[in-house]
Amino acid sequence: MENKPGKTSSRLYGWLCGWELEANLLHFQFLPAYYARRDINRDSARIKGKLLDLGCGNQPYRRFLPGVTHYVGLDYPPTQESLESKRTPEVQGDARTLPFADRSFDGVLCSQVLEHVDRPETVVREMARVLKPGGVGLISVPFFYNLHMEPHDFFRFSPYGMQRLLESNRLSVSQIRGQGGIGTLLVQMFHNWLFSGLARNARSHLAWKALLTLAMPLLLVLSTLNNLAALALDQLDRNDLRFTPNLWVVVEKAAG
Repeated sequence: MENKPGKTSSRLYGWLCGWELEANLLHFQFLPAYYARRDINRDSARIKGKLLDLGCGNQPYRRFLPGVTHYVGLDYPPTQESLESKRTPEVQGDARTLPFADRSFDGVLCSQVLEHVDRPETVVREMARVLKPGGVGLISVPFFYNLHMEPHDFFRFSPYGMQRLLESNRLSVSQIRGQGGIGTLLVQMFHNWLFSGLARNARSHLAWKALLTLAMPLLLVLSTLNNLAALALDQLDRNDLRFTPNLWVVVEKAAG
């Protein structure tokens, strides 16, 4: 089957810039990938045994979990159908009513999912239910971020809101870490605005598509310089959660 032009361009961009957590400095979404890699590398050793990847998508975290002996990826069917998926989830289901018995998993990973669910407290309650006592959860959520995956984009989470949400569902918060600072916040919002606008125009107008193709080398250089500047600027507020675009949260279910 012949590839559609849009898909061909997307594949070429992915080949140059990397996909998802493999995004390199050329990629307009390098910064979220950089911090996600940092945090999963720091905390993956906490999870050994059986893990549930809740809202797994293309399962980008899977290779970063060496202690996991039994990986179960679950995704919501409508979400899975909307992705350019390279992987099929082990289970299709709804995070609000997980099809697993109580105390089934040693760990749960839930990355960039809660903002897309109309009742996030129900998902957190289900996570706590399927975790074994002493089990660990790794959760990431946006604090400052533009609308995406519309119209299924419902919430943003402050550090205090996340702590209350989790602890009210019997999950003890071990750590809340910001994924980037003011540099990442400013650059990522600019990149998302710029690249989403260019892509939208290119899909609608042939002239815009030609212009985007010609401008791509310049855009790759721009992304690289912006990403480096963001990382440098982030050093000014490394431990300040007030201006982080995303939160990484480590939780543990109480034993007994």
